[in-house]
Amino acid sequence: MEKGEEEQAEEEISEEQRKRAEANRLAALAKRRTRLTEPNQDSWKHFKCRKISHLPLSANSTNVSFRKPQTPSPLNPPPMPCTPSPPPQKFRARLEICSSDSFSVTPAPLEGFTYPGEQQCMEKLRDCLSCVALSHCTQTTSEGKACVYQVRDYEAVLKSLKNSRSIEYEEIPWGTFNVVERLSHSSSAGRWIPCRPEHLPDEKVDELISKLPKRLLDTLHPFQLEGVRFGLRRGGRCLIADEMGLGKTIQAITIASSFMDEGSMLIVCPAILRYPWAEELERWLPCLPSDIHLVFGHKDNPARLPKCPRVVVISYTMLRRLRRNMLEQERATLVVDESHNLRCTKKACENDEITTVLDVATKAKHVILLSGTPSLSRPYDIFHQINILWPGLLGKTKYDFAKTYCSVRFVHGCQGKVFQDFSKGVRLEELNVLLKQTVMV
Repeated sequence: MEKGEEEQAEEEISEEQRKRAEANRLAALAKRRTRLTEPNQDSWKHFKCRKISHLPLSANSTNVSFRKPQTPSPLNPPPMPCTPSPPPQKFRARLEICSSDSFSVTPAPLEGFTYPGEQQCMEKLRDCLSCVALSHCTQTTSEGKACVYQVRDYEAVLKSLKNSRSIEYEEIPWGTFNVVERLSHSSSAGRWIPCRPEHLPDEKVDELISKLPKRLLDTLHPFQLEGVRFGLRRGGRCLIADEMGLGKTIQAITIASSFMDEGSMLIVCPAILRYPWAEELERWLPCLPSDIHLVFGHKDNPARLPKCPRVVVISYTMLRRLRRNMLEQERATLVVDESHNLRCTKKACENDEITTVLDVATKAKHVILLSGTPSLSRPYDIFHQINILWPGLLGKTKYDFAKTYCSVRFVHGCQGKVFQDFSKGVRLEELNVLLKQTVMV
């Protein structure tokens, strides 16, 4: 009985499924007739997938036909990738003093632009500056080429470079050019022309030299006598930077002795050199040993003496310890041996020894520095020495000097601190010419 009922239920379910399948078939046929009778209507709306809606449907088929990709051919080349156009050609022209009466124009790459090449840059410079008389072409220290012009044509060169769109120029620092231009008049005139209040004319220099002891003059070599004349022309404010063994000490003594009538002399040197200096002074100066006072400690303080000695020899350390007493006395001449000890530091304030020498120098009318190596490792070291002799020549501060003649680089240290690195110098040929024309023998 139960088996019969199950067979009857299966027959009923099969019948119901047949009816449903028939209804689905008739509905599909109706949709097909609609598509065939109305081909211009949007047939894609009958499909669920809309990614191929832009493809046309065949009128005789219900399947979607896909287009095959076209193969490249000479008549149908593949699309080329879009490449950015190269930057325009442009370069920098660096103007730099190269001698006492001339300056150079050197091409250099410019960041963000294509460098045309040295040969093409030189041709463009000649064309741009064709209205200015070219002195000659030379080779720079970096194995490059440069055009050389006279200092008197500087403004004409600047005017021509301003009118060029493909050349960006770097001017000579105004302070440097101003000094070199004034001193260039001496070269063109063939004689020394003073340009600062402390400078002395040749007539006065010859008079001072004639008063020197004959034994001292006969001892000087020609190049040493020329160094003495250089220092006297600068009013006794100079840096003697000869190498060891060329007689820096005797030149300094000769220059200083020319101003002995104006007042006493103070010699600052390393402690180990106090006795050698005393011996040289006794040998060459027309004075008694009692006129030379050496400071070894507080008991030798010159302020305790009943009479101010003509010459005081003191070390850097003792000068710092006797700072207040030494600043109270004015000296006609200050001689600083091994002056590279006054090198600059990165700190805003220097140590006490350097500061004391700098302060004492402001009270001396004549200042003579001696060093075989004024700059030990970087141009930045030399600022204080030059600023003593010619204030403001290299800038108002050591940081202004670094912006002009040092390649400032920022270095990241530990704990996130950032330091400025001034170890690399720039425009060194110009700096060398400037110093030799102004204060350095």
